[in-house]
Amino acid sequence: MSVLLLGSVGCGNSGNSASSGNSGGGEAKEPAAGPQDFVMGTGSSGGTYFALGGAMANAINDKLADDQITVTAQSSGASVENINLINAGEMDLGIAMNSVAADAFEGKGAFSAPAKNFTAIGVVYNEVYQIVANANTGAKNVENLRGLTIAVGPAGSGTVGLTELVLDAAGIDIDADIKRQSDSFGDASTKMQDGHIDAACNVLAVPASSIVEMLTTMDLNFIDISDEILEKIQADAPYYTRKVIPAGTYSDKQTEDNNTISCKAVLYCRPDIDEDTVYKITKAYYESKDVIAAAHTTGKEMDAQTALEGVTTPIHPGAARYFEEIGVEVPQN
Repeated sequence: MSVLLLGSVGCGNSGNSASSGNSGGGEAKEPAAGPQDFVMGTGSSGGTYFALGGAMANAINDKLADDQITVTAQSSGASVENINLINAGEMDLGIAMNSVAADAFEGKGAFSAPAKNFTAIGVVYNEVYQIVANANTGAKNVENLRGLTIAVGPAGSGTVGLTELVLDAAGIDIDADIKRQSDSFGDASTKMQDGHIDAACNVLAVPASSIVEMLTTMDLNFIDISDEILEKIQADAPYYTRKVIPAGTYSDKQTEDNNTISCKAVLYCRPDIDEDTVYKITKAYYESKDVIAAAHTTGKEMDAQTALEGVTTPIHPGAARYFEEIGVEVPQN
């Protein structure tokens, strides 16, 4: 039976979760006896994490019903909040950008000190950073965003951190040179259609349903990120790579290729969840591609054979066991 709750994240642990009483740290425990309930952080409404996370949880629950393992997907502030909650032992699993995980380990970006109490399960999909602006603004590149009212991403998300990197590389101060808004992309798209903001940023799958919907009521410019800006970002964060969204991906209103950047969305978990349980969750997830893809198009990108490419942090032993079993080389932590 599938169990899915989409609500706000409070305390990450509930019921008979294997994390009950955990304060963070430690190696994987012995397998738990009886039912196990886990909470998985996703993202805000209108974003890919939110919808995809629900499909992931349902698929895992269906596969592991006989094992009495249940994963509940919850909305959250996305990458940064998910990593912080897992690190604190207040959430069991969560989706986050690999760049955010790397920052956590190094104690930079949104993290004032190193946060290392989390482990990777594997890549979920390729994330694409997308900035769209009302065509009436005339903005076509990052430099044109100066002075505009922009939704830079929700507080605690990887989007806002990446937006700051992109703007900084273009010589734009996120606080002084734009009118900063912190809406979720779902709310931002509504405000753009109502004329209250000029542009919105998010890390989304392609095509993003929110952008498709916006194009039914307004004209958008897809903001290009130059090679110069990308090179400045890569000097400190080499895991960001060039991504081109071909013209026409978002209907005939997208008349030119969009030169942007991408990273990886990765599923993370507490390191002290027992190895057998994480093995089962990993196996259930990657062997549910067709089911997840039927519920959300991003599921088509799932590929166990490449699921460790772009993982920037240690891999949970349970996940490593699954990948070794199917012949995937597991890098040394």
